[in-house]
Amino acid sequence: MELNSTVLKRSTILLIVLILPFNALHEAGHLIPCIMQGGQGTFLIGIIASQATCSLLNNSLVFFFMGGLLACLGALLPLTIKRIAKYPSIRIVLLSLAIGHLMTALLETFAKEFYMSDIANPIVSFATFSIYIGVLCFFGRKEKLRKDRWITSDEAFKLLKRNETR
Repeated sequence: MELNSTVLKRSTILLIVLILPFNALHEAGHLIPCIMQGGQGTFLIGIIASQATCSLLNNSLVFFFMGGLLACLGALLPLTIKRIAKYPSIRIVLLSLAIGHLMTALLETFAKEFYMSDIANPIVSFATFSIYIGVLCFFGRKEKLRKDRWITSDEAFKLLKRNETR
């Protein structure tokens, strides 16, 4: 397997650019149920860690889950637009962010003690980076014509035309 170097470069740059905005979206998502219940909330954004607090819902499962859910949906929504989703770099980064934030939402909600521990940050960071590498390997490969691969009707038509002109 060989990665497309252009896709790799563009994906990495785009991921670096989108980390902070998606962290902000994640933390803002925590505040939605807080504000809807009449509470007051604050959030801090950082590269390594971010945090949201609510005056009413600090122990609510909805409060914990909504951050990652909003960031996940925010990453998936642009992928429904064909003009955006056709670019492998954008697809790679948005899918990586969506999966990573969904994983974080699940950890924040159902494994809160672990998530708040000192050991969680490097483990979650490694898992998030692994998700990016996995999605990059899946969508960032160079296309090679293999003998065992079925060809599309367009490819067959082009081969037929090329053979007819010889």
